[in-house]
Amino acid sequence: MDLPAALAVARETSWAPAHTRYAAEPTAERPNGAVIATTAPETWKGQPVRLIDLGP
Repeated sequence: MDLPAALAVARETSWAPAHTRYAAEPTAERPNGAVIATTAPETWKGQPVRLIDLGP
């Protein structure tokens, strides 16, 4: 795990949201970042991520 990933995990209460947000951040390969597909978009309210709401 690199330093940015470790810092992302340290800010969260569990591994899953930290890993997801870190993986969705912009990179040289994905300048706009990745999109998070979720059935719980309220979980990501206020977060700097792009979402696809898979809810009903």
